[in-house]
Amino acid sequence: MRGFPSERSPVDAAAAVDAALVRGSNALIARRFPYFAAGWIATGIVLRAGLLARGELSPPLAAATILLQALVLGIAVFCCRAEVDSDRIPRIAFVACVVLVFLSAGFFSLLGGSVEGFTFAVLLISIGSAYACAWGWRPTLVLLAVSGVVVGTVAPMATSLQRFSDPILILLEGVMGAAISLVIAEASARSFASSFRLAHAQGEAARRLAAAYDAYRDLAENAPDFIFSHDLEGRITYVSEIFARSFGFTAADLIGRAGADLLPRDVMNPDAGPLRARLAGGESVPPQIYCVKAPGGDRRWLECATSAIRDGDGKVIGARGIARDVTARRAAEEALRHSLEELQRSEERLRRLARHQASIREDERKRLGFDLHDDVCQELVGIGILVEAARRRVAAEAPGMEAELERIGRYVGEVSEHLRQLARELRPMLLRDLGLEESLHSLAEGLTVAGTVVGARFTTAIPRLGEDTEIGVYRIAQEAMANAVRHARAREIRLTLGVQGRELTLEIADDGCGFALANRHGSEALGLVGMEERALALGGHLIVRSGPGEGTNVRLVCPVALRAPASAA
Repeated sequence: MRGFPSERSPVDAAAAVDAALVRGSNALIARRFPYFAAGWIATGIVLRAGLLARGELSPPLAAATILLQALVLGIAVFCCRAEVDSDRIPRIAFVACVVLVFLSAGFFSLLGGSVEGFTFAVLLISIGSAYACAWGWRPTLVLLAVSGVVVGTVAPMATSLQRFSDPILILLEGVMGAAISLVIAEASARSFASSFRLAHAQGEAARRLAAAYDAYRDLAENAPDFIFSHDLEGRITYVSEIFARSFGFTAADLIGRAGADLLPRDVMNPDAGPLRARLAGGESVPPQIYCVKAPGGDRRWLECATSAIRDGDGKVIGARGIARDVTARRAAEEALRHSLEELQRSEERLRRLARHQASIREDERKRLGFDLHDDVCQELVGIGILVEAARRRVAAEAPGMEAELERIGRYVGEVSEHLRQLARELRPMLLRDLGLEESLHSLAEGLTVAGTVVGARFTTAIPRLGEDTEIGVYRIAQEAMANAVRHARAREIRLTLGVQGRELTLEIADDGCGFALANRHGSEALGLVGMEERALALGGHLIVRSGPGEGTNVRLVCPVALRAPASAA
């Protein structure tokens, strides 16, 4: 599988460009030097033809000098073409130019030519080689220095032939020509380097773009998701093969077609027009769920995420997207939704059952409280009166029985008082009259005994709540604190209650011996089950944290409803 183009470090990239620039310069010399050689030979032929016409040059000498220069240049061209990738190409071309300078010097010496003519020839070699080879000012400067040495050698010979011109003029011509040569050499080198770097950057960008496109296309064609793009009219401009095959087409069949043609007229599908308008306006569009029909007629669900495609000016010209088949996920979500609904219904049924059981228990408590208070306690009072009457009758006849009957009457009174207290706990009248806050205060004070301190703290003012809520919270607090007193051997018990908005929080914490929740048994288990049932009946939840030697923390969180004024009256 073709991957994305790798990134190189800036240093490595610059070194690679410099190396490529050297290779490109060598290739340029190998490509241009034949044209320089051909131009030089053509110029020499024209010059010698003129000299032959004026009778200043013999044909054999003209032919010999041309052939010699052609041989030197031919060898240089051959070597350059034979070693295109060699770093010796610039040296070969430079040596050939130096040889041309010497040959020109020999030619003008043999003919007794003027220094101006030789200087012109040297400048032609310098300028021509600088332009053709684009090797910069340094090689050209060296070539001009060599030429200067040769001019110094040739000048005395030209003077002996009485053809030497004004030396100041010759010097000015040489300096101007050398300056022009250096400027042309450096300009050619920089122009070539700039053009090469630009072409290299463009080529590298094109290569990376092609590699990225190939990698993107490879990814798009092999990805399990459906990848597509369309224009602002909704016509498909690209579609992956797997997408096309899923609809029973080829990619070529779908190019140019409207994407809406693939969607059935289903009320569950969003309207594509407004979505395209939002994309065209540059807005982001959240993923959309579409219902489509597979070739077999089955319904499938696709989740499509689209984004805008912009041109170089930032104008939106289309959209691209990726679609994923979420049919299985949607079926699972539907099954989960049905399960949650059924669970909620079951939970509601369980809550109603727990509420009904709590109501039955409270009614039974009330009935027992009334029976104890109104029946049993009254009967015990009657028994106490009878015992007291009997004690008075036997006081004179059997003094020994008087003390026994007095003790019996006292026991009957204590039992009656204990039953009255039990009746009040079964039917907390204080809760009905004064509310939850005062009832819990009273409960905490009643459970405070020697060695155990029970405290109640209220983080907010506690309003009058619904009767079921007040009874349920009171019973949970009563059970939790009773367990802490009876089983945990706690030295301190803290009750905290608060109402925030529509949520009530009750917490009972003790520093007792604690227990392992997994190993709870006996009355502890029954007490916790009862508290959990009451919490469920209240529509809340109970959290119990405990561990051996760590104490116990019981926390109730449940929704509340304020008691209507009429109910409070």
